[in-house]
Amino acid sequence: MNKRVTTGALLALLALVFTAPASASSSLQVGIDDDGLMQRTPAATAPTAALWKKKGVGQARLTLVWTRIAPNATSTKKPAGFNPRDPNSPGYAWSDVDRAVAALEANEIDVSILIAAPNPYWVSRVPSRRSPTYKPDPKALGDFIFAVATRYKGRIKSYLPMNEPNLWQYITPQYSCRSKSAKSCTLSGAEIYRDLYRIAYTNVKAADPQAAVWIGGLAPHGRPGVSPTASSPGPSAFFKAMACVKANYAVDRTSPGCKSFKPLLADGIAHHPHTVLLSPTQREGGDAITTANISTLTGLFDRLQSSGRVLNGTASGPAQKSKRLDVFIDEYGVQTNPPDKLQGLSPTKQDEYYQQVAYMMWKNPRVKLLAFYLWQDEPMTAAKSWAWQSGMYYADGRIKPSGKSFPHPFWVDLPKGSKSATVWGQVRGSDGLKAVTVQIRSANSTPFKNLKTVSPDANGYFSFKATVSGKRSFRFLYGSPATSSEVRTVSQRRK
Repeated sequence: MNKRVTTGALLALLALVFTAPASASSSLQVGIDDDGLMQRTPAATAPTAALWKKKGVGQARLTLVWTRIAPNATSTKKPAGFNPRDPNSPGYAWSDVDRAVAALEANEIDVSILIAAPNPYWVSRVPSRRSPTYKPDPKALGDFIFAVATRYKGRIKSYLPMNEPNLWQYITPQYSCRSKSAKSCTLSGAEIYRDLYRIAYTNVKAADPQAAVWIGGLAPHGRPGVSPTASSPGPSAFFKAMACVKANYAVDRTSPGCKSFKPLLADGIAHHPHTVLLSPTQREGGDAITTANISTLTGLFDRLQSSGRVLNGTASGPAQKSKRLDVFIDEYGVQTNPPDKLQGLSPTKQDEYYQQVAYMMWKNPRVKLLAFYLWQDEPMTAAKSWAWQSGMYYADGRIKPSGKSFPHPFWVDLPKGSKSATVWGQVRGSDGLKAVTVQIRSANSTPFKNLKTVSPDANGYFSFKATVSGKRSFRFLYGSPATSSEVRTVSQRRK
């Protein structure tokens, strides 16, 4: 067939391109979590924050490990004269946090703070166990988070009280059993977290009323263990127990702490929907909530809100039950092989998934934040073989494919049985960018042809629909000299 005719036919076929309606998630914020760079490596803090601003990062989370900041972590007794509610009390160590907050603030990057175990022994309700996770005293957390919110008042956008509280590695015990029978067990970890969260919310609002407090920050799934203390529940079971409802949402008045239950206030829902070896669209079995089924999370909380178990703290009156809570993905990562040979995917697959998940979360109007964990791989050593390898750069600073595509994610979504594709992209750090040019080519032709010139919105996002026949490849160009996104190839598939 004549190549000129083929090109003309192709352009005619694609003439029915139109701009898609603006998505409610066009304000989706992009975040990064990397305490290795922001808190543990002083020389890297300022240049990393400046680089993140240039790359379009709008939010960063700082993890405040309790034992690194509070004194006498391995003592069963609080230091004499130490006032944990006073951020200026001798013994507190704030220098790493101070430096990170200042660097992020200087680059106009919103800061979230996550409180995380291990905890000092003396904050446990049973300090004699000398455990960094066993039954932390809610009052102790309230005092600590009050000191944090007082020190950084007006500078922190959001707080998360405790990291992944559904994992036994962070809160123990997760289950309390009266006998060896599983039927005798109650989800005590949810009860512990309920009390911790409630007092944390109150103390943040007392110190810094404008800061948001997010509920959750759960791991995406649970895991059975060799004993109840070494087992972790899935997020749905954990949240229901936290809100004192049964599996069918009937009110639970018999589980510990539920007889006098009062509604929990929340300003948003945080979650860690890691997919590990699965794709962002592939659902995991059992009680798991990953990027593939965020609707399970929002559906669960919508029911808890409607029944008055959890209320929206950003609203008042009846709207507390009806104004739906937004979702903030404050941690998402895919590890790469190399170097992780057990839970790592290829660097090219990580790159693909990071761009796909950005499109998926943008498309979901309830999701307001997508924060990637990490920017740079953690060094793997004999003592730290569990280190995370989900960075967009290797530990030695070499860039991965995901680091190259981070400034301009691009995705083309062509559902099975459809000829209508959604062409989506973002130019991060795109202040003042007026246009991007999307190009297309057929499978067997070499040159790309201009398809459409679009204007990104204030956050650098653009999307439109394109009618596609057969197999087609897309890319977009922006800036001068022109920078190109990765190429996306789609093919029609029968239902």
